[in-house]
Amino acid sequence: MTRPMLYVAALLLFSLGAQPFAIAQTKYQNADEAWRVGVAYYNSRNYAATQEPLEAALKLAPNDTFRTKVYDALIPAYRTLPDLKKLFQASEFVIEHSDQAAKQSITRRGLIGFTFQRGKINELVSRQEKRLKKNKKDRTSLYILAEIYSRAIPDPQKAITYTNRLAKLDGKKGEPVSVRLTASLAQQHVRAKQYQKGAELYEKIAPLDEALAAWHWKEAASAWLRQGDKQKALVAAKKSHESAPEKRSELLTHFWHKALADVFLATDQAKLAVEHYEKSIETTNIEGYIKSSKLGLADAKAKL
Repeated sequence: MTRPMLYVAALLLFSLGAQPFAIAQTKYQNADEAWRVGVAYYNSRNYAATQEPLEAALKLAPNDTFRTKVYDALIPAYRTLPDLKKLFQASEFVIEHSDQAAKQSITRRGLIGFTFQRGKINELVSRQEKRLKKNKKDRTSLYILAEIYSRAIPDPQKAITYTNRLAKLDGKKGEPVSVRLTASLAQQHVRAKQYQKGAELYEKIAPLDEALAAWHWKEAASAWLRQGDKQKALVAAKKSHESAPEKRSELLTHFWHKALADVFLATDQAKLAVEHYEKSIETTNIEGYIKSSKLGLADAKAKL
């Protein structure tokens, strides 16, 4: 058979679901070769077919950096398996070895979201708790459990416990406070109705990140108001008002203006309340949000 005919035959086999001879091989020269085969399947969204070559790449991988990208690519394939053990292992490896906070966060949320939808969240919790029994400083398990009890299975007290342990593990003497972790901890204190603790933590981190200052001062103001301390609520609200405006998204901008307006209305700052209610209306097209802001705006104008 001539080469052109062999090529056509290979294409025909591939179109019928068979693997070309070069791809069907079970042994690879090195990790890069196995990786390229796996990526070819990955790019065509044939995730189940990625498992064999990518697992071969894992065995041949020269280091953990290479293994991290391979495990990350294997996650879609492992989601198709009835047993989630391999999915847990892959996600945990990526979280533990990735040097990118965003990648860790995306992997964690993907893992928790998937197991929650499949009704397997308790299986994930049990696994992480067993890991912690073996090693109470297991950062990966603390990282996963803190998020589970923050969002998937809301339990502010447990979220506070795991986030505190994670913060102590991540924190090093002389290094700056982690704004992200502290904000998460502050949020859990507020959810647990420990408003003063939450407000104080938000005030602690507000000056540390200019891009988030307005949001964190706003959160502190709202917490102080719920605590019943209008004076501190007003101080924090004014600092939020004076900071660079929230601009991460239109929806967050709306929430920022609306929350500030509510604090200013409650602290007899009608003029500032009117300003932020009007801007909150401008930054959303959601009917319910607009209606709520208009009610507040009417109250604020009545007080002028």
